[in-house]
Amino acid sequence: MSAEPHADVSDRSTGESERGSSAPFRLGPRQFRWAWIVAGLFVLASAGWLRFSIGGTRGTLLYSNVVLTASAAAAAVALGLLARRSEPPDALGWGLVAVGTGLFAAGEFAWMYYELWLGGVPFPGVPDLFYLSDYLFLAAGLLVIAVSQHRLGSLLRIILDGLLVALALLAISWQFVLEPILASGAAGGATLWVSAAYPSLDIVLAAVAFVVAAHARGPRRVPITLLAAGNVVWAFGDSAFAYLSITGGYVYGEFDAIWLAGNLIVALAALHPSAATPPLEGDRRRYAFRETVAPYAPFLLAMAVTGYAASTGTLGPVELALGALVLLALVARQTYVFFDAAALSRCLERNEETLSRRNEELLLLNRIVRHDIRNDMAVVLGWGEELNDRLDDDDERAMLERMLDTTQHTIELTETLQAFTELWDDDGDRATNPVSLEAMLAETLERRREAYADVEFVVDGSIPAVTVSAGPLLSTVFRNLLNNAVQHNDAADPRVVIAADTGPETATVRIADNGPGVPADRRDAVFGRGEMGLESEGSGVGLYLVDTLVSQYGGDVWIESSELGGAAVVVELQRYRE
Repeated sequence: MSAEPHADVSDRSTGESERGSSAPFRLGPRQFRWAWIVAGLFVLASAGWLRFSIGGTRGTLLYSNVVLTASAAAAAVALGLLARRSEPPDALGWGLVAVGTGLFAAGEFAWMYYELWLGGVPFPGVPDLFYLSDYLFLAAGLLVIAVSQHRLGSLLRIILDGLLVALALLAISWQFVLEPILASGAAGGATLWVSAAYPSLDIVLAAVAFVVAAHARGPRRVPITLLAAGNVVWAFGDSAFAYLSITGGYVYGEFDAIWLAGNLIVALAALHPSAATPPLEGDRRRYAFRETVAPYAPFLLAMAVTGYAASTGTLGPVELALGALVLLALVARQTYVFFDAAALSRCLERNEETLSRRNEELLLLNRIVRHDIRNDMAVVLGWGEELNDRLDDDDERAMLERMLDTTQHTIELTETLQAFTELWDDDGDRATNPVSLEAMLAETLERRREAYADVEFVVDGSIPAVTVSAGPLLSTVFRNLLNNAVQHNDAADPRVVIAADTGPETATVRIADNGPGVPADRRDAVFGRGEMGLESEGSGVGLYLVDTLVSQYGGDVWIESSELGGAAVVVELQRYRE
């Protein structure tokens, strides 16, 4: 991303919908994968063009300048469009990165103008003004994105990670780039300082990009990591160019493909389908594995470089001091991590104690309320049945029957709540036992016939005398399904057909009715928690309980169309094996 000391070298080259719905350009996941392939092939083809000087020296020089300038400009435009369709503060972050990339493209254009039309690039010169300016905007944009990800939380840990990475990169760069540049002080004055400014700023930018990528979370992690990778590639290209130029090893040609690759990676980051996704809400103090271990990579590399310098006798005072600073930064970073982990552990213990106490209080309240409601409803039901025998008016009898049905439903709801309470009380114990399917289903069916005397319950064939892997709450499963088949049945003569079958590994119970049925697009949703609400007849809480219990028993439950014209709920259970 820079013009470097030897300016006489012939060349130093370096999605989604817009806010609203009118995106000028959008890449889907499949298109994005193809864009990666095309970009990779283009980089390889460009490296070949530059390596073999296709079109001669002039043609190669023209090709190199044009593709680098155009790719940098394309990346800036893509980032600008991403900023427009992002929400604050991400829009500011992507916008700053777009400005920085635009300055880089302006530097490339200035370089091309000097090289192709003026016969040489001055150093320091106009291109350097653009190149050095872009660092400020790129680093600021990355930091804004980092803050938006973390909502100002855990920034001390991020700062310590950045310090460790920056010092590690500084130790590496000093050995290979900075020291050779400063040692060639014959260039003197502005040339020396500008030459040293590029790798120094590269260290800062690479450190910021590395840490921002390591701490990215959610679907936006990929585009942010790509953006950081593009910045690191730019920094590597600058530092490698400086080192090779000073040591006389720079080879004009395919080396320029490094900057081209960085430009395309940044452009692809802006075009990623998830680039405009808002940050995830959550506890930013919780550690992710990659966030914890990522800073070790540059640290270990810096230690390897320091060890290499020591083994070759080139370890000077500066190298030794930088190695010591890297170690101190690691100690500071790990001390904070251990302290923060201990604080989080204490907080977790307090939360667990509070949650346990509140859970006990809620369970007690549930038992009290459920007991009182059940007793009161039993009294209402008893007096209502007594009154029903004394009414002669058909309209009054119909009104009383509706009241009794509602009372019966309230009692059944307390039974469902009791089942939930038993699930909470077992402390996570989900062990299954052998349960007789025939006995459990027959007993539940008998009670439903008593509760709904006006409904025809039919057993199709016979219930197999098999044992299944379940628990005592299996009766709750069948009770809720039979209740649901009745309470949502609007037929003049409600009818429920129960059929059971067995296979080598499973036993299946099918409960069909002649009610209105369940639309195909709702058959999965009705098993969701509170799908129908606690206030409605046939609360979805019962179906949620069915799904929960059957899943814990290792089985499955689903809805089909019934041959009676309504819905058929199928429960598949595992046969018990010793």
